[in-house]
Amino acid sequence: MFIRKTRNSAGQTYLHLVESYRINGKVRQRTLLSLGRMEEGKLDELAQAIARHQNLLSALDVAKNISVDATYILGPLLVLRGLFDKLGIDEALERIERKHPKLELPFRDIVFALVAARLVRPSSKLAVYEQMLEQFYPDLRADNIDLHHVFRALDVLAAGKDDLETSLFVHGRDLFSRHVDVVLYDLTTLRFESTKETESLRRFGFSKEKRNDCTQVVLGLLVDPEGIPLGFEVYPGNTVEGKTLVDIVHKIREKYRVRRFIFVADRGLLSKANLESIRSVDGEFIVGMRIGNLAKKRPELYDRSLFHEVDDGLEIFETNFEQDRGIVTWSRERAARDEKLRTDIVDKLRTKLDGRKKVSAKTFVSNANYRYFLKGLDKGQTPVIDEAKVAEAAKKDGFFAIVTNVHHKSGTELFAQYKQLWHVEDVFGELKGTLKARPVFHWKDERIVGHLTMCFIALLCEAHIIRALRREGDAYKGRAVREKLLSSRQLSAVTVLRELAEVRAIPVVIGDERYWVRTDIRGHVAILFQRLRLCIPPRLLKRESVVAQGDRTPVSCENCSDL
Repeated sequence: MFIRKTRNSAGQTYLHLVESYRINGKVRQRTLLSLGRMEEGKLDELAQAIARHQNLLSALDVAKNISVDATYILGPLLVLRGLFDKLGIDEALERIERKHPKLELPFRDIVFALVAARLVRPSSKLAVYEQMLEQFYPDLRADNIDLHHVFRALDVLAAGKDDLETSLFVHGRDLFSRHVDVVLYDLTTLRFESTKETESLRRFGFSKEKRNDCTQVVLGLLVDPEGIPLGFEVYPGNTVEGKTLVDIVHKIREKYRVRRFIFVADRGLLSKANLESIRSVDGEFIVGMRIGNLAKKRPELYDRSLFHEVDDGLEIFETNFEQDRGIVTWSRERAARDEKLRTDIVDKLRTKLDGRKKVSAKTFVSNANYRYFLKGLDKGQTPVIDEAKVAEAAKKDGFFAIVTNVHHKSGTELFAQYKQLWHVEDVFGELKGTLKARPVFHWKDERIVGHLTMCFIALLCEAHIIRALRREGDAYKGRAVREKLLSSRQLSAVTVLRELAEVRAIPVVIGDERYWVRTDIRGHVAILFQRLRLCIPPRLLKRESVVAQGDRTPVSCENCSDL
């Protein structure tokens, strides 16, 4: 390259950066860059312009030798690998694996891959095998997995379900110094895309998803007050909610060897028989109850003059329900919510009734909320709004009650613990939503249990991810009490998992070398690594030969002196 000077008709001199090149044996020249007019005092600018152009040429020259053909999932795998070790999941799976000495498949690697896929992009086992595995960072995935290995691993996982739960519970108790004295319990249903009842689990029954056209199973889930799943049980789809309680209480005693626990459940499990089953093993309970029918005999339950204020907008009244304590609360926030719900229903009814000359009773009989506020639903009559019932319902706005045999805690503490049931609702939401555990496409009982055990491990990992990012605080002091009673959900797992999935490994080929580099780790993901005390790997993950790929030299972590 050289500098060429040119002069225009006005006598002004211009500079150009020119390059010589050869075509068919002949030397030719081309202008690479016009440097502008040559003036005194501009020599420094000229030098800078040449330097900038030289850098550009160098970058373009390097780019000719760079190849990037794909990116690979990295972030979720790094976090899961750390959690599998920290939570004792690897140890529990290894213990299960040792019970199957003739098992000729990478059992732990398959379970890890299934859990990772469930968190990253929930899909069928076939899709995981055919599509997802090849998208994982190679150093964190298993090779030589066949499809039948995946299904065999689920069967082994199902057989080891109880051992897995016990092992994880003991490990968590020792690791976090966790004393489980409060157990949250709730049930949901998971449907199959099938109308055929087979074996013992798939049955028709009352569907919480309002899909009575599908067979289902009933899933009972145990969660601690921080939202960490403790265990689960699967029941036939036609099982009545209350009948699961006796089984669950005994399993809490036997499986987790908890001497004293407070069993927390919603109103659907309230019956004398259920409460007696808890009492029979010296268990304590906090169970929600409907006060509507009871208040007919005890109108004082709706008399706010008997209540005492524990916080702004929150009042409590304590009484006795036979041999147990009854705690009734009124909250301004709940009253506003109840009022809005009732008003919306009545407004919809008025619209339906005013919008037609004649309305059939059949229009409303299938909706329990509509039926309650109507009269004249008998055959041959025209339905009208029952204003007396509307007024009666308004008097109940904001009230809620629990029944308990716990005497060593205040009513405020007990009600706050009951309200922690939203943790179970959240877990069910993640199970059905984020993790897409349903519809279930497995038919054999052991395969169904294996699928749900895999989902349970994913739930456990997700719960610890969210727990690490949520602010810690005293649950029962000052304003925290009111927040526990009235507040809505906190940070969503969807946000964190989405950010985790953006951390990718990129293979960059330069000449005959492949350099694996990672994308940035920032935001919630950076905080998560810090809270979980996980090592953040350097940007350059490893280097390998493109031809032989034998010089695999993973780069050791430089930031992790404490692990």
